[in-house]
Amino acid sequence: MKRIALVFVFLTIFSYQVSVFSQDDKNRKMSVAMEEQVTPEMNIIDNKLYLKNAPVGKRVEVISIIGNKVLDIKITNSVLEGYELNLRRGIYIFKMDGIVKKAVIK
Repeated sequence: MKRIALVFVFLTIFSYQVSVFSQDDKNRKMSVAMEEQVTPEMNIIDNKLYLKNAPVGKRVEVISIIGNKVLDIKITNSVLEGYELNLRRGIYIFKMDGIVKKAVIK
């Protein structure tokens, strides 16, 4: 029973975010810096694709509403400003590294 409780305590302690402690030598104050995970952002505005914090080397797939793959864009920069899509009018699904967006192109 004690072994199960120790395993449970061990797993709960190490399942949270990692904290980094630092000490200021002048003021002798402790500060805590939390490790942040940056999530990619994807926006589609006026037939243009905008990416922020995108993982370089991944791909953005553009799929029509009937399931046909229309575009496959390789990300070469973590910030993509206004990639021209040149899509026809319709509803499209954009997939990138676990992020899925639906957009209506007018």
